[in-house]
Amino acid sequence: MSIATLQTSREEARAEVGKILLAQADLAFFAEYMSTDGDGEAWYHAYEMHHLIAHELQQVLLFLQTDGAEGTQFLLILTPPQHGKSALVSRFFPAFALGNLPNLRVLEVSYGADLASENSRYVRNMILSDQYKAVFGNLSPNAEPVVLAADSKSAASWDLASPHRGGMIASGVGGAVPGRAKGLGIFDDPIKGHKEAQSQDIRDDAWDFYVSALRVRMRAGVLVMTHWHPDDPAGRIIKDMVTKPKGDKWKIVMLPGLIEEGMFAANREDQQKRMLDGVYLPLRDPLGRAVGEVLCPAMMPRNEMLKVRETQQEFYFQALYQQMPFSKDGQKYKKDWFRTVSKIPEGVTIKFILRYWDKANSSAGDFTVGVLMAYCSDGFFYILDVVRGQWTSYERDQKMRKAAEKDAAQYGKVFIWHQQDPGSAGKDSAEATNRLLMGFPAKFETVTGSKEDRSDPLESAFQGGLVFLLQAAWNDAFISECVAFNRGKYDDQVDAASSAYNKLLTMIRRPHKEVKSYQGS
Repeated sequence: MSIATLQTSREEARAEVGKILLAQADLAFFAEYMSTDGDGEAWYHAYEMHHLIAHELQQVLLFLQTDGAEGTQFLLILTPPQHGKSALVSRFFPAFALGNLPNLRVLEVSYGADLASENSRYVRNMILSDQYKAVFGNLSPNAEPVVLAADSKSAASWDLASPHRGGMIASGVGGAVPGRAKGLGIFDDPIKGHKEAQSQDIRDDAWDFYVSALRVRMRAGVLVMTHWHPDDPAGRIIKDMVTKPKGDKWKIVMLPGLIEEGMFAANREDQQKRMLDGVYLPLRDPLGRAVGEVLCPAMMPRNEMLKVRETQQEFYFQALYQQMPFSKDGQKYKKDWFRTVSKIPEGVTIKFILRYWDKANSSAGDFTVGVLMAYCSDGFFYILDVVRGQWTSYERDQKMRKAAEKDAAQYGKVFIWHQQDPGSAGKDSAEATNRLLMGFPAKFETVTGSKEDRSDPLESAFQGGLVFLLQAAWNDAFISECVAFNRGKYDDQVDAASSAYNKLLTMIRRPHKEVKSYQGS
């Protein structure tokens, strides 16, 4: 062997030893080392988010190693799907934990026994691999190498070889769990998907299993899941942290897929208020991302994230990718309150009609929305049209003018109202809009109170069956935003419709001589 070849072999050996030492000490590097194939390529790449999660998982391991003197006892991880969280938590972490603490008992639970057993089998096979033997097994310098017991054939339940007492048990929600010593509990996706999450019975079953079978066998635990519903196990844990001050304290790692303006809690008080709803809002992004940045561009680029959002209802996006669920039935507006008609019934006349605008000033961010609403002789309110778009100021002005012309051509005299933003600039903008709409009965006002408070009368009207929607293409987006209200990203349609309804109520309640109806009487 030449000197050059020998030198290369020594460098390669040193590099391999360095990788092994890193794998022994750091979970993220362990995951990459264990996923390396024969060509030296790793199929699992630990990005910044994975290093963060790995660090928090190692704090759970530290709690177990120090018998509670240090570290984190309970860890809740909320991240979008297809970002590598389950592989790190349910496969690499148990193998890493057993390598460092070989007397540990690991209990892994998923919504189904098959998924839990698949993860357990993966961990068992990992311990049998040459890479694991080099890190923690009989190829490592450890005095007592971590190896699998010769008689451990089952994927769902297996043990390490003596003198170690550790091992792993897998179970589905509702399955039998042996009464062994307390150890590490991993609850990975206790609810299968959105359909199951809407079932009160399934949510109760998952929670009851956690309380009665898993929690009592946990010295420390990790819950990783898609936060489908504010009342799912994650939501109940979040709520209990506020309502049960003497109960378990969980470290929550919440990593939304896309950073948006105003998505974080303003302060601790605001955070605890939302926790009572089963939703956790951090005070800041743990990764320090700016508005518009995604969680892991290498795994899901921003353009792909935005495409996903465009094709999904806000309910699914908020739960799956933002980890900020709201009840699909609505926290305020319920989906079954919305009724549509093909036209205003025969013989029913319009008494009052107006279009109310909630203006935005750019082609990004909020939408400009104009809601056309009428109060009719049958005592019902009809939302006849919704104009909505993200436009520049010039485009918005043209849309408002065209809508006024169209409304006048179809319905005659239509009152126009729009909101004045605070300050002198807001007043100047409102006056400019009135000049734009010269020839039409346009007025502006400064709104007060929260959007939630302004929405209350319209919410009551929908619940009481007093409001109909004219069947049109805008219906789905309008209903989805109402159902998502105060949980979804957008609320412009709700605010415009609420303001239109409140303004119509004012017109209806005025003395007859103060305001002329649509018929001009």
